Amino acid sequence: MTLLACCVAQMLVVLDSSILTVALPQLAADLGMTPGDLPWAVNAFAIPIAGLLLLGGQLADVFGARRILIVGVCLFALASFGGGIAPTSEVLIASRVVQGAAAALMAPATLALLSQSFPAGPSRSRAFGLWGAAAGSGGAIGVLAGGVLIEWANWRWTLLVNVPVCLGLALVLALGRRSNVIDRKVRQLDPLGALTITTAVAAIVLGISSITSGASGPSPALYFSVGVAALVLFVCVELWWAKRPLLPLRAFAQEGLWAMPLAMLFVGGAMTASFYFLTLHFQIFRGLTPLLTGLSFLVLSVAAFAAAANAHLLVRAVGGSKAAISGTVVMAASLLVISLVADNDTLIGVLVASAGFGAGMGITISTLADLVTGSFPPTSAGVASGVLTTAQQIGNATGLAAIVVVDANAGGLSHSSAFAAAALLAGFASVWLLAIALWPMSRKSANSGQGGRLSGSTAPAERTPAVGDY
Repeated sequence: MTLLACCVAQMLVVLDSSILTVALPQLAADLGMTPGDLPWAVNAFAIPIAGLLLLGGQLADVFGARRILIVGVCLFALASFGGGIAPTSEVLIASRVVQGAAAALMAPATLALLSQSFPAGPSRSRAFGLWGAAAGSGGAIGVLAGGVLIEWANWRWTLLVNVPVCLGLALVLALGRRSNVIDRKVRQLDPLGALTITTAVAAIVLGISSITSGASGPSPALYFSVGVAALVLFVCVELWWAKRPLLPLRAFAQEGLWAMPLAMLFVGGAMTASFYFLTLHFQIFRGLTPLLTGLSFLVLSVAAFAAAANAHLLVRAVGGSKAAISGTVVMAASLLVISLVADNDTLIGVLVASAGFGAGMGITISTLADLVTGSFPPTSAGVASGVLTTAQQIGNATGLAAIVVVDANAGGLSHSSAFAAAALLAGFASVWLLAIALWPMSRKSANSGQGGRLSGSTAPAERTPAVGDY
């Protein structure tokens, strides 16, 4: 039941990052949202996740992953209800912010609970494969579910449907086996670190968005200045001021543990931008109904689920490094194909390429999740999960904002430039993972000749006391 609960919770998080994308035209008509406001139906959810995931991971380590997951699920249900009955765009965006904060508790807790429940080996790889299947297919399932709900009801049910699911999930978790791996050495948190990293992400995303929004307000330079200042302050807090930092930067630098999450940042940007612009491509350029738009994502969803669920077989055959690199290469190639065939009269090319994109995404997510969490001790499973998901969500928010700018400047109703830019992000991830495999970031890995945790098999790397004892 633990595995099922974690997969459902993670699917909810990913699903709700995309479920409203298919409802963008309806949101514009019903709530009077302008084209410049519409991305905030997505970013209002993504920004608090990106800023608060590290704190969510720390809370899971201190108070127990299962306990924090239940709290996050209940808060998610409350925010979903508020968004579902929102009378104005401002209320909707505020509800999405709270949803994002709740998701920041849920996402690292699911990974931490899995990491603590399944020891290293085939069972752990299969568990993370299924978790990756839920995460990888959740975005496409969100679009499909959104299309069905809009066709049969209205956009409000894309949020209200979460309420009964969350209540049932909270009940299952509450009745489950109550075993928590808790770091009892230090029960201190780092709210200043959470505040500074959230401010940094929000300011950078606002700066990117303001370039093309045309709205009156602070200049992009001011937003970027605030973002950089907040980021510098965050580093100072983590290095010198926080007694229990969100991010153990010294250990990260010494052991090279930051390398793989950086790849996930690029992957997250490519994923979110692709879902967003595929939705616009299907509905506006192709003129499909919300239901047909959702059905068009079905091939992507099935491919992502199947690839992630079986990724452990690929890892066993070729190793973690090659599996992760292969996944990102397939993502980049598929997005490039979509950009080339987006203007064609038929939809077949886009659908086939989207299936390839889904398969690559499923392999990449599940493999990186297993590798990153396996490099941390059990008492820091929440931190490991927070690091990985934070990188992905920062990529989601900044990647979407940046590619919106690229698409606006390039023009074109098919959004081919946006898909090309997303392919570039996935390509960056491929190059970075290849660099990690060839030149290990950890001195320990270099001396052992194993190429770090990424290039090995599914067996865990030697634990690093510095991470668990900071």
